[in-house]
Amino acid sequence: MIEELLNKLSALAGTDDFEYESEEIMEQLQDEGAGFEIVEKLFTIIENHPLDDFGMPGAMVHYIESFYPDFLPLLIDSVKRTPTMHTVWMLNRCINGKFSREELLSALREVAENENTDKAIRDSAKSFIDYQTEK
Repeated sequence: MIEELLNKLSALAGTDDFEYESEEIMEQLQDEGAGFEIVEKLFTIIENHPLDDFGMPGAMVHYIESFYPDFLPLLIDSVKRTPTMHTVWMLNRCINGKFSREELLSALREVAENENTDKAIRDSAKSFIDYQTEK
C-alpha cells in the first residue's frame, strides 16, 4: 500500500490539485506506518519536477522535516543529483537551523555555480546564498 500511495503522489506532482491532495496522501502514508525510509523517495518525486511548487512548505516538506536533522544528508544528496526550486528552498530553510550550516551553504554554492542547472534554480540558490551570508 505504501508503494501505491507513493506512485499516486508522484502521478499527482505538477497538477493543480497537488497541494490539497498531497495532504491526504501523506496522512495515509503515515497511517500505513511509513517512516524515514520513504524520505528518499519523496526527494525523487521532487527531483522529477524541478520547477514545480510543492507548497510552502506543503505536506511533503512537513513530513520530511519531521526527521530533522537526520534527513539533511538526503537533502544534500538530492540537491547534488538534481537541484530543484523546492530542494534549494529547503536548503535555505535548514541553514537557519543549528546543524550543518557550512555544508548546506556549500551545497547551495554548487547549485549556483553549476551551468547545467536550470537558470531559475541557479538564481534562486544565489539569492539564498546572498541572504544567508549577509546575516
